[in-house]
Amino acid sequence: MHTIKKENTFVYDIIAGLTVSFAALSLGAAFGTMSGRGAFAGMVGAAIIPIITSIFGGTRLQASGPTAPMTAVSALVVAFAYESFPDKIIAEQFITLIFLLNAVFLIVLGILRIGQYIKYVPQVIILGFMNGIGLLIWFDQIKRLFGLGDKTQIGGSLWTNIFIALATLSTIYLIPIILKKLGLSENIRKYIPSMFVTIILATVVTTLLNTEIEHVSLGNSINSFSEFWTTIKNYFPGNPQLYTVDILKQALPFALQLTLLAYLDSLLTSLVVDNMTKEKTKQDKELIAQGLANGLSAIAQGIPGAQATIRSVLLLKEGAKTRLAGIMVGVFALLGFLVFSKYIVMITSAVFVGVLFKAGLDVVDRDFVIAYVKNNWKTNKLRNIQLFFIIYSTLVTVFIDLNVAVVTGTIMFFIAKKYMSITDAEEDFSVVESEYLQE
Repeated sequence: MHTIKKENTFVYDIIAGLTVSFAALSLGAAFGTMSGRGAFAGMVGAAIIPIITSIFGGTRLQASGPTAPMTAVSALVVAFAYESFPDKIIAEQFITLIFLLNAVFLIVLGILRIGQYIKYVPQVIILGFMNGIGLLIWFDQIKRLFGLGDKTQIGGSLWTNIFIALATLSTIYLIPIILKKLGLSENIRKYIPSMFVTIILATVVTTLLNTEIEHVSLGNSINSFSEFWTTIKNYFPGNPQLYTVDILKQALPFALQLTLLAYLDSLLTSLVVDNMTKEKTKQDKELIAQGLANGLSAIAQGIPGAQATIRSVLLLKEGAKTRLAGIMVGVFALLGFLVFSKYIVMITSAVFVGVLFKAGLDVVDRDFVIAYVKNNWKTNKLRNIQLFFIIYSTLVTVFIDLNVAVVTGTIMFFIAKKYMSITDAEEDFSVVESEYLQE
């Protein structure tokens, strides 16, 4: 009887890992493209990070990898590097240096047992900066579509690109509805990942129609192990000119911003997972594991990540039982990456714009605003103060800096709490459940 239980656990973990790997690989490629480092970098992160964090992490059941908030900052890093260093090799080494610093800082935070302080970040500030990240993702994709600001417009017909982006976004939401209308049981529907299917459908249609618009850039590639090893050696930050005081001053703010995001993203997701599993995350162990994972991803020329809320919830909903499930997310993503990487260039850039619009929607909180309107909280002083902090941290994140938003917002909140006797917003994670149903 004990043997059967072990076999059942193994099967649950394999199926859960396979299901979540589709979302991980799809988002990894999209986030890699958004970062400016290429789809390859995102898929590397989607494969490496969940394996390391699932083996060594403090949250027993989880799915880590590139996330929307981490990628939004990574995109700033890549843009700054190429603007500051005309030499591509130096620029890539600078990017890798920042990602490695992020990894070191996370490990140090874990060693110093800083994980416990996540409880002091107010929910209203968390809601605000997540809204800000979502807006930054949308702004970035709109700038890419229209060629605004420092962004080069996506090649090809503007209206064709807009249509494909919006059609992609709509299809991701429509597929679960259509499958339900067709009478497919939930046991079948849950194994059809709408995002992955949408990307395939869009790619097949645009290829058959020979649509002359821009396609996704893979960035690096693995044509051979020796070639990949050469790339790793070339882009590892070994150039002495990167270790001057001036260069390190430029690198540190980005590294700290990534570290704060990884800290918040991972430990907040761990709270969601703990609530579902009735377990308790070892927060400092989790930070160390995230640091190790991001460091290895950086060396392999991937992008950094954190615990991913939607993917972690989906893993649990699919019946994951042991750490093997999270490991298999990375293993299947790696296999998919090796098999499908040469086909990624067939995907049009506008498809990933639609995918990233969906990622931005997933990040933005809607619960508080809906409750505010539905319950007519405009006459409620406490709710208005909470709304102020949400709007404040949103705007500061968008127009100034994430670190400034979290630090100043948290300080202001505790000052207001002391002198105005206010309370924080509720921790309502129903949005996670609704997003899971749409995935």
